Amino acid sequence: MENRKTFLHILLVISMLWSGMSALSYGLLCSMLPSIREVWQQYESQFPSEVSIMMEQLLDAPRAYYLGMTLLALLELLGCIYMWRLRWPGFHCYTLARLLLLLLPLLFLGRGYLGVGDIMMALLYIAVYFLLLRRLNVQSEQDPNS
Repeated sequence: MENRKTFLHILLVISMLWSGMSALSYGLLCSMLPSIREVWQQYESQFPSEVSIMMEQLLDAPRAYYLGMTLLALLELLGCIYMWRLRWPGFHCYTLARLLLLLLPLLFLGRGYLGVGDIMMALLYIAVYFLLLRRLNVQSEQDPNS
């Protein structure tokens, strides 16, 4: 039982670091997008054409995309915090955020920004969190003794 909880906490630390760094980077991109576009225009010619095309698509995305990614990364982080406290709503927050984080680039950027590896990792983490929380007998409702 203790080994499962330790494993859960290790995975949650990884997820919290990833979610926190994602929220920070997307938040900075959202706030600095016009400046980044200006800098990119100055240095664009120094990169291969494939990189230039991809960067132009990313920089042409509206701020709403980066704001949405920031908010979903924060929701994912909140879900991790609740799962750390062994609460099922955390799993639901994490799962919803993780799936929407896969969907949002499809809506704004197109199919080229969704990889099979991203889908596999998201499903793997969701499945492992589900199994660990279930094996740890986490209850749906808050325990009055905790």
